[in-house]
Amino acid sequence: MALDVWIMTVFTAAIGLAAMWAAIFNVEPVFASRKIAFVERHLGRPSARILVGSVGLALVALAVSFIVLPPG
Repeated sequence: MALDVWIMTVFTAAIGLAAMWAAIFNVEPVFASRKIAFVERHLGRPSARILVGSVGLALVALAVSFIVLPPG
């Protein structure tokens, strides 16, 4: 697998893990960002945490798929 694919995989996994960490530990600066604060205002903090955690899980799954099925 090419170096650029590995770099993309590592960054995708890191962002996904950070999002899951933020959802689990309820990190305030993440939920203060404009787009997530919009979701929080309309659906509440628990739903926003679930959304952030789900996006993080999807990014980790995407990173795993880059390893299992390399693009190109």
